[in-house]
Amino acid sequence: MMTPKQQTLYAMMECEGYSYGCMQMVMSLLGASREALDDMILFIEDEHPSERELIAKLAELCE
Repeated sequence: MMTPKQQTLYAMMECEGYSYGCMQMVMSLLGASREALDDMILFIEDEHPSERELIAKLAELCE
């Protein structure tokens, strides 16, 4: 079961049209970190990044 933040992020990624694999990767890597989820939600809201940009941000958050 997903938390409300996870559900929000997943829905946003779905609306932006990211691939299923990308969405699953983001959720599995960020799912346990509230701060990382918040950062990614704000990034998507503000930037509407391409999938490549989203993956770059994911790598940054995982460092």
